[in-house]
Amino acid sequence: MFTTGSKLFFGGTAFATVGAIIFAATSGGPTGLMGTIGLVSLAIIFAFLAGINFSNRDGNVPSMEQGVEYTSGAAQQPVGRSFWPLVAALSVAGLIVGAVSKPVVFKVSVVLLLAAIVEWMVQGWAERASADGRYNASVRRRLLQPLEFPILGAIGLVAIVYSFSRIMLHINKDAGKLIFGILGVLVVGGGFLFATKRQSSRTTILGISAVALLGLTGAGVASAISGQRTIEPHPTTVSDPAVCLDATAPAEVDDKAAQDVSAKSSVQANIYLQSNGVVIARVNGYTGKDDNFSKITVPHGVTYRLLFHNDFKVSHRLTARLGTFGGAESVLCTTEVHTGKEAFLEFKIPRTNAASTTPLVLMIPGMAGQEIQIIVP
Repeated sequence: MFTTGSKLFFGGTAFATVGAIIFAATSGGPTGLMGTIGLVSLAIIFAFLAGINFSNRDGNVPSMEQGVEYTSGAAQQPVGRSFWPLVAALSVAGLIVGAVSKPVVFKVSVVLLLAAIVEWMVQGWAERASADGRYNASVRRRLLQPLEFPILGAIGLVAIVYSFSRIMLHINKDAGKLIFGILGVLVVGGGFLFATKRQSSRTTILGISAVALLGLTGAGVASAISGQRTIEPHPTTVSDPAVCLDATAPAEVDDKAAQDVSAKSSVQANIYLQSNGVVIARVNGYTGKDDNFSKITVPHGVTYRLLFHNDFKVSHRLTARLGTFGGAESVLCTTEVHTGKEAFLEFKIPRTNAASTTPLVLMIPGMAGQEIQIIVP
């Protein structure tokens, strides 16, 4: 015998099926196809619900069945409150936002959705472990807390660091100092209040912390979507040939540059700018009588490392001009080295079938004729 709920759902199934047939017969084109698909889908959903309702008899149980007062659904403990459905819903929304904005938002939403599903499932299982609510809660704690605490701590730390970085890269650098200071005061002040107000409930502290974390994460995500502020590029000894070739122009890269080199392995040569203004090269491992070279040999595709020593009375830099290929010259250099100091330079001559249109040399900008020729076999 069909129950009342089953009759309603079976009626809905029949109504949707007849409607799909009539709509398909009277409508054509894309509109008719989409309408028919919608009505057929509705009929399938109604049929599924009708089958579930029929199988459990609308939740009704025979009054004469033995032990029914303990086994029926009405005799079970009600399902406890949970925020995991809310987390799952927000994660689905994050998937949609991340799909059209930033990949990191999509990835974080996937992780949160999986975590919400697992937590929700385990909570639902634990609540049915026994009739004792305290025992059920202990079962859930024993199963999940060894995983929850380290994982949630790591996720929270990553969220805080990422949010701070996106916010600081988005706002003006002058305003960033002020905002960072204010946030630091708020964190220290909040910690002080939590420590002094020991009578505060655990729920209150967790709620305030959760709201603060959500606010920070939301601001970080919004800053990431908006993009970071424009950061002007700064010249370097690799990216800006003008720094390496102009001996008179002051370079920002030289400010507070290191003037001493720690122990380096596999140094092939030492380049000296002597006190008389002459540049010489001394190749490590050469034991001949005259070890002051004006040429060095550098194979293709090999990383060549050398030390530049400045014994001249004026600060200078060593510049490596590594050839011109396709109209672009490869230039790199050390920072400006003071008298009696040294710097490290590493370069590689790429493998190519084309010949350079300019010579390959190590030179001192501003000192004409003082060059070390680079021979590439």
